[in-house]
Parts: sequence; C-alpha cells; structure tokens
Amino acid sequence: MDHASRWAALTGSLEHPLLVTRLPNIRYLTGFTGSAAYLLAEPDGRGVFVTDGRYAEAVGPLLSATPGIALEVAPGPIWDTLELVLGGRHDLALEAHGVTWEFQRTLVERTGLDPVPAAGRVEDLRRSKGEDEVDSLSAAARIGDLAFGSLRDLLGGPVSERDLAWALVGEMRRHGGTPADWDPIVAVGPGGSIPHYESGDSPVESGMMLLDYGCLVEGYHGDMSRTVWLGDDPDPELERVHRAVAAAEQAGIAAVAPGVACHDVDEAVREVLRGYGYEEFFLHSTGHGVGLEIHEAPWLRRNNDDLLRAGDVVTIEPGVYLAGRGGVRIEDMVLVGEEGPVVLTGSPRGMMLS
Repeated sequence: MDHASRWAALTGSLEHPLLVTRLPNIRYLTGFTGSAAYLLAEPDGRGVFVTDGRYAEAVGPLLSATPGIALEVAPGPIWDTLELVLGGRHDLALEAHGVTWEFQRTLVERTGLDPVPAAGRVEDLRRSKGEDEVDSLSAAARIGDLAFGSLRDLLGGPVSERDLAWALVGEMRRHGGTPADWDPIVAVGPGGSIPHYESGDSPVESGMMLLDYGCLVEGYHGDMSRTVWLGDDPDPELERVHRAVAAAEQAGIAAVAPGVACHDVDEAVREVLRGYGYEEFFLHSTGHGVGLEIHEAPWLRRNNDDLLRAGDVVTIEPGVYLAGRGGVRIEDMVLVGEEGPVVLTGSPRGMMLS
C-alpha cells in the first residue's frame, strides 16, 4: 500500500491542520492496525503520530515509509501528550463524525482551541480503491466463495444456524481469511424475513436459508449473501421471490458505471421488484461501499445523487422479506470499472444447491 501518496493527497487538500481520530482512517494513511492512536496532519505535509508505549516499537517502521510524520509516544495519559502536541496552534479541524462531544469539550478545555468540523476528508480518498486494495478485496471475495462451495459438506450432519454460521467462518479462516468484526447470518425459514437476523439454535433442516457473511484480507472486507432452498419441492411463492431478487440484482449490477448516480442504481433494482409486486417488501437500500469498513461510501439508496467513481467497490444486495414466511437476499461485491461493473464474488446465485 502506498501510504506516502495517500498522506500527500490528504495534506495537500487541507486548509487547516486536521486531527485524524478514526482508526480506519489512520490505518489507511499509515498502515497502523492498533487500537490507540491520533494523527495530526498539517497542510504543509508534516504530521505527528501520537500513541502509547504498547505500539511504540511497531509504529516506527510504518512511519519510516511516510516522510514528515513524527512519532510521539505518551509516557502517561495520552491527553497530556495530545495537549503538548496541539498547544500553541491557532486552528484545528476535527473529524466531525469521529469524535464524541466529550472529546471535543475536553480538547477545548485542555488546549483553548476552537476546532472546526471536517467531514469525510480521509473517507473521500478511501473511496476509489487502488490496485493493492482491489487485490485484497478480491481475495476476501474469493475466500467467501470457497466457503460457500463447502456448504454441502458443512450440511452433512445435524447442525444449527449458529453452528453453520461459525463453520463458514472456520472455512474462511482455513483459506486465509481473518474473521470479520460482524457476526455471520444464517437464517432458516421465517427468520429470513429479518434482514439483520441473529442466528440461533434453530436446526438447519429444510426450507429457505439465507446466508450473509464475509471475512477480512489485509483489513479489507468481503461481503456476500446467498439464499438457497433446502430439500425438495420449493415453496412456489418463495421461488418466485427468489427469481425477482435475482433479476433485480442483475439489473442493479448492470446499472453500475462511473458517473451513474447512486439513486439510479437503487431505482434499477426497485423497478424490477416493483414489476413483480414486491417493492414494499424491500426493507433497506440497494448497497454500500466496502473496504476497510464493511459499510462506507458510496451509499446506493434513494435520493442520493452522489456519482459512482471508477475504483469504487460496492455491494448490490436487493432483498425481499415476507414476515412469517422467510426472505431472500442476493449480494455481490462489484468494482466500478472504467468500462462498467466487475463482479468480485463468484458463487452461484441459484436457489437450488448445485
């Protein structure tokens, strides 16, 4: 990952010094994967990385690849070191969505600064993925596909939703993926009508089964959903729902291209579901960006006129949820290529397991 170029792009765009507090943003800029850090970015390209003694040895080599960033290791309370680093400055911007009210008030009291809000400065840089990032996202997607390919074997004996969910995680770990920071979903029967269902002890036996899971590779997320029928003689209504969702997803994928408005991708999906009479049962947006965070910009939803950019990686994940009966969601990761969509996930989308 070219952290020096990322740092130069950020600092070159600043009007005020920016205190980066969100850990995904600090990782993007420096490669730091720990849990305690602040990063002061100056418009002239200089910076200060503040952490505690647990990470002092690990951070040094990371910062050597990014000229201009000095390291300050807090010997005691980290606020004491932050106060010294920020003292004497006349202006400061904060990541508006990355700090609490308590943090902002403490900063005012300790430094006398009156910070200004800065929203999305690093996140905007993170949107268009570089080659290394696409490689990591593609690897995470492939590992999810490998786990799906093991599904028949994992269903070989008595198993609960929770057992199967963690068996999928085990398969992804076996293939080199790191467990994601969100729980996998396995929902059988009526549970599938709840988009963010919590897998439980219900036995996985027959009926419609919705899967939603992913893993990490180099900190980058995989994310996919498939819905399959277990047993013979599918429920005719749920079979029709599956056809509708599969067609809607294909329409959404086909709509992806640089310069297309996010709401237009969402509308392409909704138009298909509307034709089947299921739009009212689509309970969430069409998709979201995915990268160092499982949910990040851009957001494929109604009334969002943000334009897709080449290098965005988004999910396309329409769903139809029939309360008391079950639900269907099909989700793929899609790179916004210069010429159109490039689907990164490759698992079969059919309702019957092959």
